[in-house]
Amino acid sequence: MAFDTDSLSPVEALLSPVRHSTHPWLTWYSQNGERVELSGRVFDNWVAKSANLLGEEFDLAPGDTVATDMPGHWKSAALALACWHLGAELRCVAPGTNPGTVDLFVTAYPETLNVGGSVEVLVVPLPSLAMSYDGELPVGSTDYAAEVRAYADSYFASPIDTSAVALASGDGGQSFSELFIPAGAEGTTLATTAWPLERLLPALVGLWANGTPVVLVEEGVAITDRLLSGERVVNRLDQGA
Repeated sequence: MAFDTDSLSPVEALLSPVRHSTHPWLTWYSQNGERVELSGRVFDNWVAKSANLLGEEFDLAPGDTVATDMPGHWKSAALALACWHLGAELRCVAPGTNPGTVDLFVTAYPETLNVGGSVEVLVVPLPSLAMSYDGELPVGSTDYAAEVRAYADSYFASPIDTSAVALASGDGGQSFSELFIPAGAEGTTLATTAWPLERLLPALVGLWANGTPVVLVEEGVAITDRLLSGERVVNRLDQGA
């Protein structure tokens, strides 16, 4: 797959080749028995809707910082790419950690929220079909599942500074130009959420930049021969890749 970030923004370069594809792009298995198959077209729609929500609801812009304690999940991947569509930095933190001065905090765990009162909060229900958060939302926070479907399913990306930091964690940071590089083998590849988000996201981006569909399995789900053959998996990141 041609991958040209010189003329396109990095996320646009990543997703535009699969925007109209009906083939699996990200398939999610959860401990709750979910199997969610997102084609290139559907995944691009989720990223676009999320980017429009972040831009319109929170005025997120290049140079802004989004902190998250989200686990590995298909929604985490969609929201990460949405942040990067807007040129924002994504900072991964552990649950219950105060991320410091940020423009937005994205969490699936509002009960462990530890941010200053001036930080806006987006709460993300993890069940794939959730229409809203099943619990008490922190005062002033926004329910991702209840809001995101109302936004447009296309996003008109603008060029961004690819030398800026895209992904940061306690181990350092990666710029957009360092992150959006094709990597990994071709052919459907399995990854698990045993990897922390700050390690998992670069792996996913590298695979997708290489044109590789991903099967993402939540830690604790049995990876059986039936699963591997049914999804036509030919590579596994959990085996030393």
